[in-house]
Amino acid sequence: MAKRIVVDPITRIEGHLRIDCEIKGGKITKAWSSGQMWRGIEIILKGRDPRDAWIYTQRICGVCTTVHAIVSVRAVENALDMEIPVNAQYIRNMIIAAHGIHDHMVHFYHLSALDWVDVVNALKA
Repeated sequence: MAKRIVVDPITRIEGHLRIDCEIKGGKITKAWSSGQMWRGIEIILKGRDPRDAWIYTQRICGVCTTVHAIVSVRAVENALDMEIPVNAQYIRNMIIAAHGIHDHMVHFYHLSALDWVDVVNALKA
């Protein structure tokens, strides 16, 4: 009979994730992952002006709000077959680059550094 292992929650990520595994003979034979957080952003957006989507979709994640906002704006632009000026694209690229720097620092120092740093000893330093 297969042994079942459940890891819930998966930590050091933004959001909630659960992993279920079946193990036979020391090997994982089946695995399931499931997101454990549903916020209903799609339902909130129903019936609203599409130009307001960026305001709501950036609330999907507390860490990467910028990219969710920009992607939702791009989705509306694509749906309406709009092209933005080159300078606007440059500005978006700079916003995304700045967010990338911020995101890397948050993920390293906030979400994963605790795996590498002894906080108690660091506070004594």
